[in-house]
Amino acid sequence: MKRKPKLKKIGSSVRTNVRAMRPGGYPLSIDFGVGSLKVLQLTGSDQPMIAAASQLTTPDDLLTTPSRRLLFQMEALPKLISSGKFKTNRAVCMIPVGQMVCKHFQIQQIEGVAIEDLASGHLASQIGCDPSALLVRCNCVEGSKSGAKREVITYGASREFVGRLMGTLKSAKLEPVGIHNEFEAIAQSINTRAGADEGARPVLVLDMGCSTTNVLIMHGERTVFARSIEHGAMHFDDSICHQLRCTMLEAREIRQGLEVLIPEPATVAVAETASESMPGMPPAPEPVESSEPVAQKPAMPGPVGPRVDLGEALEIMTDEVSMCLRYHRSLFPGTPIGKVLFVGGLSKQVSVCEHIARKLNMSAQSVDPLACLGRTGKIPTSGIDLSDAQPGWASVVGGALIPTDL
Repeated sequence: MKRKPKLKKIGSSVRTNVRAMRPGGYPLSIDFGVGSLKVLQLTGSDQPMIAAASQLTTPDDLLTTPSRRLLFQMEALPKLISSGKFKTNRAVCMIPVGQMVCKHFQIQQIEGVAIEDLASGHLASQIGCDPSALLVRCNCVEGSKSGAKREVITYGASREFVGRLMGTLKSAKLEPVGIHNEFEAIAQSINTRAGADEGARPVLVLDMGCSTTNVLIMHGERTVFARSIEHGAMHFDDSICHQLRCTMLEAREIRQGLEVLIPEPATVAVAETASESMPGMPPAPEPVESSEPVAQKPAMPGPVGPRVDLGEALEIMTDEVSMCLRYHRSLFPGTPIGKVLFVGGLSKQVSVCEHIARKLNMSAQSVDPLACLGRTGKIPTSGIDLSDAQPGWASVVGGALIPTDL
């Protein structure tokens, strides 16, 4: 298989989205992510610019307990807002992907019935709940090969949880003006990059986060496929824990330093006395006793660092993504995808991105969504270094640019 060139980073001027320009300016964008709580404010008119940014890293003991993590972040939000130099109280937030359901349905349109109501009924019956308990949004996929039925991407979340998010914003003395899902926010962030040369050519977007990987397939600015895979950086770290019997913190540090993800099989050393078992060979001479010291052979250097094999975790990831690509081919036969864009915290590890791109036989680019935004002077920040690439900020950037919906 031909090796694709190494990853390139993209990030330049933002194409201004007129719809995102609001009379009240850009609202705060808040993301309750697994790895961290993020808050971003943008400013500017011709081009969005970073005004302030704060990040609160999730304690390690809360990473695997979503309810405790969300409670910690919701309680910490008021203090994070008050300590940051944010200039507005208008705010939007993303529904955490773990609290949302994303499904594809092929729905037969019924005259006089909204597609959202039909999708809500399909989703409620599949997960076993009352349709009235869900807030549902739909994205109709145009141009797909689905016969008389319509291909619909359905996003659903609990009304109770959405109400809890709005209450959290109000307790931080914020005015809620939008509740978005992460897929729409990521798509908006991708659309801000300079990509006029790509036109409407389809691309695969992998948002590789701490506990999940969000998969999007986009035809230009249109999202035609969306799915969440429960496989992220923590699963790689868990594999290292089992192999080396170490803590998750140690495993994370080891993974971040890995250059070789799947080591070559160890060669079996051949014993020097192997000739004894071969027929027709003379027996080995008897050892001669001598009072002189015997010269020792220099020891061969051992492997540097721990030997870790992430082959199984990588195979799970690539298999799940391949299933998504096969579904896309069933919807759009004859429309191949030749490029994958990487965002999310795990995409900072270039070796992981390169391995996935090779397995998918695609060219690859890593996206730093903050690099697409303008900057003026010294930006007040907390918990984030803007001099480093921050691919994990894709959803929070997109959330700030999506038109408000409340």
